[in-house]
Amino acid sequence: MSIYGKLVIDVPVTAGLKRSGETVVVDNLEEKDFTETFLLLETAAKRGDNVGVDEYRNVGDFLESIRFGSAFKVRKLHSEVIDAVITVGPCIAARSIRPCLASLQVFTSEGFSRESIWRDCMEMAIGYARQHPFGFSACVTDVFGHCLERIIALRTDGFVISASVPRAGKIVYRDGKSPIHMHSYVMYKEIGQVDNKRPCWSEFIRLSTEICNIMDEVGHGRDAGHTHESTTPSLIPRLPFECSLSPAPLTVVVRQVRALPDDLDRFYEFFRSAAEEGVGFSIEEFPTKEIFWKIHDSSWKVVLEDKYSGKWVAVMDWCSSWYSRCRENCDVFDAGMIIAKEFRNSGLGTPVFEISKTIAKDLGCR
Repeated sequence: MSIYGKLVIDVPVTAGLKRSGETVVVDNLEEKDFTETFLLLETAAKRGDNVGVDEYRNVGDFLESIRFGSAFKVRKLHSEVIDAVITVGPCIAARSIRPCLASLQVFTSEGFSRESIWRDCMEMAIGYARQHPFGFSACVTDVFGHCLERIIALRTDGFVISASVPRAGKIVYRDGKSPIHMHSYVMYKEIGQVDNKRPCWSEFIRLSTEICNIMDEVGHGRDAGHTHESTTPSLIPRLPFECSLSPAPLTVVVRQVRALPDDLDRFYEFFRSAAEEGVGFSIEEFPTKEIFWKIHDSSWKVVLEDKYSGKWVAVMDWCSSWYSRCRENCDVFDAGMIIAKEFRNSGLGTPVFEISKTIAKDLGCR
């Protein structure tokens, strides 16, 4: 059975795992299971078993990670102990509110962490992604770089490494040692189904409103009626300043976007115009202004403004990376940069990018 945006198992399912030979029962993860699930995550983090030491600081962090997805518990037949948790949901870095890319995670107890059982659980996760009402046609999962057996197993099962995220999280690498930063691989696989189950565009717009309301509830946005407020995390060091851009030449003022209607509207229109032109963005990324501000509300936003004409030459923004698995002191950023149409193809890309790198370093990006 499915409800919109969720996949729900009607009754517990008994399944035989083909690689390990285990017989397990799979069911929906329920509220009564959250504490036990957190303990499973906590012990996995202590083992360095593909869970960062501060990736899930409390039950709330886990619930936030599955807010738009589905979660299932796996236990041995005739046992009430949860030995694995499977999560299936839209990829958090998907650039559309009509996601076709699923994010899968499998967390296991120490007894279920051996390769054969973990691969069986990942296979179940892929099966649930195929059944999901969003009609996922591909999936990704994150694996820390020291989990070599899992990386090899995923490669054997058809996954490919699509990205490497440096300093993605902190893990326990050896017993008794202090946590260290570790890179993470984003593993990708097409799951072999035609993209024909996705809800229509109007239904996704309806969902976008629900998502906005949920984000307000958990403090990740603003109330729907307040479209011109900013919760930019802090002022950016050294801004504002003037500089010359070659080979244009242009003299620009580099400043932070002000929390005023005129600035915020121009910032939104910059992105919207780029999407309509097909320059680096898709119209499905932010079909409404409200969705746009839910995504960009907490990012640092900067504009390069022509000193004499007041025209906006370029805009930039930064936020903690979607792929970071650190909850605190994240030093890996996602960055966006757009140059206005009339200033493109004039050699400004490199100098503007250098300014972006300088500001990112000031903000603590490594």
